[in-house]
Amino acid sequence: MKRMVMISLFATMIGALAALQLTDAQTKPKGDLILTSKSVASAPAEAASAEWNQAKESKFILTGVGSVEGKNLELKTKSVYNRDAIFFRFEWADKDKSMNKHRWKFSGGEWTTIEGDEDHIGMVFEINRINKFATKGCTVFCHNQSKNDEEWYYAVDSPKEKADMWHWRSVRSNPVGFAEDGFVTTNPSKKPEEGRKLDAGSEKTADNMTKDESKPAYMQDPAKSPSSPGSLLADEAVEIKDYSIFKEGDEIPGFLLNTSWKGSLADVKTKGVWANGKWTVMMSRKLNTGNDDDLQFNTRKQYPFGLAVFDNADEQNSCNSEPLKLQFK
Repeated sequence: MKRMVMISLFATMIGALAALQLTDAQTKPKGDLILTSKSVASAPAEAASAEWNQAKESKFILTGVGSVEGKNLELKTKSVYNRDAIFFRFEWADKDKSMNKHRWKFSGGEWTTIEGDEDHIGMVFEINRINKFATKGCTVFCHNQSKNDEEWYYAVDSPKEKADMWHWRSVRSNPVGFAEDGFVTTNPSKKPEEGRKLDAGSEKTADNMTKDESKPAYMQDPAKSPSSPGSLLADEAVEIKDYSIFKEGDEIPGFLLNTSWKGSLADVKTKGVWANGKWTVMMSRKLNTGNDDDLQFNTRKQYPFGLAVFDNADEQNSCNSEPLKLQFK
């Protein structure tokens, strides 16, 4: 009798677990896992160029971690390539254009920073083979599979492993037409950012603040029309000499952006536009840059990769893809 009760109880538990797994599968939409880059004769100049019509669209389902755990995001992606370069087109819903990271506001007679961050999209490939990256994706070196975000740090396990990381930001890189080109290496210290490095080169995005960090140090030169309204380019800025000119509610960007990115850091060119509740971002890079801190694409091969999207958030709160694969056609 006891044996029959135990068997019945076990069967009930198995049924409940199966039902739970089915429910979870039903709540998460099924997305694509492969992106096919299509050969085209000429490079697309922008996200609306005719060349994109030749490419097949992949719809990736990204799942949230950190403060957005449980959230799903659909990322529509296309890729094309020509004899020189590869191009990616990303589109995703975002009800707000987030541009407030470190942004200053004059209120109540003093300067304060506005609450908020920026939008990002990150893309990661292997430069050298990374253990389990093809099956587990970015988790193996970004979040270390820990539920505690205070334990997250960037790292690969071996000096022989290396990841290529492209990082587009709505505030700090999009206005000047680039994504940060970096890489992930070993990180014995386990400090959050110690394993992530920028490629060789310079871009010098500087904080726009006085030495005592109490207010902005630079403003838009009144004699120049801003090339990127809402941002502050270094070659269009002037030092603030008289703070009495500002009135209640005035805002000033929190960064001085340098348009002269150089070296391997400047390999990834971008154009991002927010309109009608969505971002459309185009990235491009040479197939072969000749730099050892980059992946060199061979159009006869396939490549595992991962994607992450950040909505007005820091780098611990993102929607991440499953392990994906890039192939050429």
